[in-house]
Order: sequence, then C-alpha cells, then structure tokens
Amino acid sequence: MQFEAEEKALLLSRYIFVSSGKNRTGYCTHCRNTFPIENPIKQNGRGECPVCFSKCRYKKAWLGRKALIDTACILHCTKSVLNPSVVTVEWLYASRDYRECFENVSTEYTPVARFVYDYEHKICQKIECGWSGRWWAEGGFSTPSFLQNRAFMSRRIMHGTFEDGIAGTPFQYSGWQRYDYEDVLKYLPLVAKYPSVEILTKAGLDNFVKAKIYGYKTFSAINWSKSKLHHIFKMSKQDFQLLRESNFENSLYHTSDFLFKAWVIQQWRKEKSKMNIEELQSFMKSFSVEDDMKTFKFIRRFTSLHRLFNYANKQFEKDEKHFTRRHQVLITWRDYLNDCQKLKIHIDDAIVFPKSLRKAHEETIKRVKHYEDELMRKKAKDRYEKIKHYEFELGQLKIVVPRTAKEIIDEGNKLSHCVGGYAQRHVDGQTTILFIRNTKQPDESFYTVEVKNENISQVRGIKNKSATEDVQAFIDEFKKQRLTKKKARKAV
Repeated sequence: MQFEAEEKALLLSRYIFVSSGKNRTGYCTHCRNTFPIENPIKQNGRGECPVCFSKCRYKKAWLGRKALIDTACILHCTKSVLNPSVVTVEWLYASRDYRECFENVSTEYTPVARFVYDYEHKICQKIECGWSGRWWAEGGFSTPSFLQNRAFMSRRIMHGTFEDGIAGTPFQYSGWQRYDYEDVLKYLPLVAKYPSVEILTKAGLDNFVKAKIYGYKTFSAINWSKSKLHHIFKMSKQDFQLLRESNFENSLYHTSDFLFKAWVIQQWRKEKSKMNIEELQSFMKSFSVEDDMKTFKFIRRFTSLHRLFNYANKQFEKDEKHFTRRHQVLITWRDYLNDCQKLKIHIDDAIVFPKSLRKAHEETIKRVKHYEDELMRKKAKDRYEKIKHYEFELGQLKIVVPRTAKEIIDEGNKLSHCVGGYAQRHVDGQTTILFIRNTKQPDESFYTVEVKNENISQVRGIKNKSATEDVQAFIDEFKKQRLTKKKARKAV
C-alpha cells in the first residue's frame, strides 16, 4: 500500500530543494540524493531529478514553508477470512510534512475510519478511528479547515490493494471501479441492499446511482428493488427504449430531466390518460410542473391529468392579464382548494372547476379572512375572561386588559413600537399584553406591559421609551397585588 500511496496518491509530493550560494546543490525528496545545480531555477518551477528521473517541483531551501504539508485520503480494502461476503474498507489519512525539515521526510499514515460491509446480511457498519466526525458529511467528504490551505489534497482509491481485497467477494464485479473516492463508500452498501444499483452501473447508467448517493431529486421514478432495467424505471421495454433513445444523455446534469420524463410516462400509463404522451409532456413543461411538484400533486388529488391541464389551460387563456405565467394558474388553484378545505366546503366537481378560478379564489380569500377574524375574536374574548383579574388601579394609573386583537395592533401603531406583532401570541395564550392608562385619559395609549410566566417581561412607552419612576413604582405595586399573590396561591 505504501508504494501505491507514494507513487499515485502522493505522486505530486516530490520536490528538489535547492541551497543558496555559488556551489548550489539540490536535494530530491523522493530518492533522497544530493546533486549539483548549475542552471538557474524558479520557485515552484518544474524539473527532473538527474538521479531517479522523477518529475519534481523546485523549492528554494532558504524560503519559509509553514504550509508545505501534502496530504491524501486513501481507501484500502481487505476481505474477511471467515466470511467471503464481508469486506472492510479503511479510510486513511496520508501526509508528508516538509515544514520543519525537508530531508528524510517519510509518509505518515493515520486511520480515520473503518467501514465493514456485509453483502449477505445487507449491513454497513462505520467504526470511528480519528477525525472522521469532522470529515464525513452527508453526500460526501468535506475537507477539514486545517487542511484547506495545504499544498494539495489528493483523494484516491488504491486500485491495486483495493482490487486484491475485494476479489472473491460478491462486491468484486459490482462495477465499483466506475465510482471515485467519495462515492464508493456509499456505493458498496447500496449494492448489497438494491439489485438495481449494480444493473444500472453495468448498463452505463451510473449517474442515476450517483443521484441517489448525492440525494438529488429522483421524483420516485425508480424502483430500486427491481432487477430488470425497464422494471427499474417502472415501465415497459418499449416505453423505456423510446424514452432512452429520444431523451437520454448520460450525464448527471441530464439525469433529473430524464427521471422527470420517466415519471410523466409512469403517470400517463397508470391513469390510461386520454391525452397522448407528447401533449402531456408539453403541458408538464409549459406549466413548470418539474419545479413545483408539491403544488401539482396536491391538485392532482382532485382530478385527472386530462381534466387538470385542459381546465388550467382554459383559465390561463381566459385571464392572461391576471396570469402572466401558466404556473401561476396552478398556484392560484392550489390556494383556492386549500381555502375550500379550511372553510370545510364539500369538494365536488362544481367546486374543483369554478367558471372563473380567479374570481372564485378572491371570494374564498374574503371568506377565509372573515372566518379567521371570527376565530380571532372568539379567542380574544375567551382570553379576556381568563386574564381580566389583571385589571388594577392605583392613584392616577390603571391596568387595562385588551378585549380584542385589534386593540393590541392599534396600541402598537399609536405608540410606534412593535406590540402589534404580539396580538396573535396574546390571543393564543403564549404571552399576555396589558395597557397602562391614565385614569383621567383612559382612551389614550400611555404604556404597554408584557407579562410572561407571571413575570413582567417588558414595559414600553412611545417609541419604546422606558418606564418613568412613577410608572415603575406603579408596576412594582401591580406585581405585588396581582402577580406575587397569584404565585403564592399556586404554591399553597
């Protein structure tokens, strides 16, 4: 493994350090020989060692090299002696450190993590060894901050030792060679779990597997448990062949587009739609369904593909001044149907397909607002009954308990502070808003109080002015008379 690490993963970690002075010499870090240097050299210029003929970079020995440490992540595979279906993959960190002394530098190896893959039992176990908690990220590896400024960071599968280790196991012919360092650790457990993974890889469709590895959108268009190619894409041989010939490009960039088209065909076949597939695909594109699947799937619960697009298209053509893009029709339709559900309207065809979607939505918006206002009023009334015991008067000041959410919003507007945003939380019982009024001007906003968990959270006047001494004295007495006594009663 050391030979492969130094000859492949750390191949670029070879330098000729050149001394200063008239009789300049060079030191090769690979063969560790010293030789005279006659021609002028440039820092980081390319050269060849005259002894071992290695391709090297020149370094001026008298210059600083505080960041000159070359690193590599290496995967090394071994198979179990007891069970041929089990392989262990070691993740190692290899480094060559030239920061202190450039002579006789050796390659150091540090184990980071070990992965045990059991093909027969479909088990993948990760054993932490070192820095893997900081290095491993969902979907791949992330370079730790202390390595980001190094001379270079190489990530390699050591194919020689890896191939020897995996030989004779069920993973041997799985097509792992098509995956790079970051992917293979997640590829092997997928091979054990899903028969489709190996089939896709061997068919040259490994980008679909990479989409799963990276967590990209697949539209649920793949049945990973199937073992025949067309069944994996949930369609007939003929449909798959036509789709592949007309739309397929084997790159990760085009994978999402291909899978979306596969999903469209699956829906078309499942529903036995009256539309032809070209017409359906055209509608899917013009209404931007791929970008907002959630909206489309919600509307689809109420109607068929054919009726959905026919209606949406007619609404767009009827009201093009309002709908600048076709996708806006679907958004409006979704919001309208959501409003119908909030209002507990029985949803039948007459409701799903109103004559004018825009006007129907405007009507439900009004009704929902009225419904929510009524709900807010009821909550505010119930809240007032629960907290009216906070009403308190002393001298020229008194505590007033708001009866509606609007009173709290108006209070914020009059005093130019943010209490209006607390109205919903107040009626929901998450906090309590009270008003301080002057007894001679009971309708004029003066100070606002927030009570939370039976404690005064804040007292604010106009433009968030703090309480004056008189107001603070009043608040202190209010606490004694209304809050402290209540706590005492609870304790008893």
